[in-house]
Amino acid sequence: MATKATGSKKSLQLLLFQVALLGPVFCGNVLVWPTEGSHWLNVKMITKELIRRGHSVTVLASNASVFITPRDDAMEKFEVYNVPFEKDTVETLIEEIVALWLNNRPTALTFWQFYTELGKMFKNLHEINRLMCDAVLTNHELMAHLQGSGYDLLLTDPVTLCGDLVALKLSIPFMYSLRFSPASTVERHCGKMPAPPSYAPAALSELTDKMSFGERIKNILSYHLQDFVFQSYWGQWDTYYSKVLGKPPAALLLITSQPPALRAAELRTWQGHRV
Repeated sequence: MATKATGSKKSLQLLLFQVALLGPVFCGNVLVWPTEGSHWLNVKMITKELIRRGHSVTVLASNASVFITPRDDAMEKFEVYNVPFEKDTVETLIEEIVALWLNNRPTALTFWQFYTELGKMFKNLHEINRLMCDAVLTNHELMAHLQGSGYDLLLTDPVTLCGDLVALKLSIPFMYSLRFSPASTVERHCGKMPAPPSYAPAALSELTDKMSFGERIKNILSYHLQDFVFQSYWGQWDTYYSKVLGKPPAALLLITSQPPALRAAELRTWQGHRV
């Protein structure tokens, strides 16, 4: 009889312990730093699943966003911030990039011209991205509001930089979700993904893992040209990250070379100094 009573008591204690865990397990508060276009569709699938599992999701979007806009039937909450450019600016740039890719496909003779033009468009894209960063990070009222909202995690698409900076400033962990980048430049340079050009086709090259000798040459050129674009325009963010965080120029590489999910303790300190 005593054994049965002891067993019932233990079962009750276990049940109470599980009930006590329901709050932190099912009520996470997630902030999202998204990217326009198809990248948003990728992140949106994740946010839908998070909401289905009971988490609260808030999307940080600019008032000039083309695809990421608040709707009455949206499951996510939106935190909208103002930027010093119009929606038409973003829409026109996206249309130009798509038109270049669809109507002016690179050939053996136009490879350099194509990627030079693409690089100019990426430069404009990064200038817009920088204005978005400034609009959030220098908005002390918005940052204070985000700080007081009790977010547990920030989900960011690194194609639009700054999500990790916002997370660092809020002292919360962050995770990357990346659909792809041209020739996997972000994945290779920041994520250290192995991609031997003789075997792994560059993203957007329309090649497969079974390539002829000529296709392998094209693939190698794709990698090198995208690396040039990446180093020329993405590398300029080192200075911006250094200015915001007060760290050496390698700050961007330091941050993006970290594992996808960082522990809060790792985020809050850098060489013994609090961020």
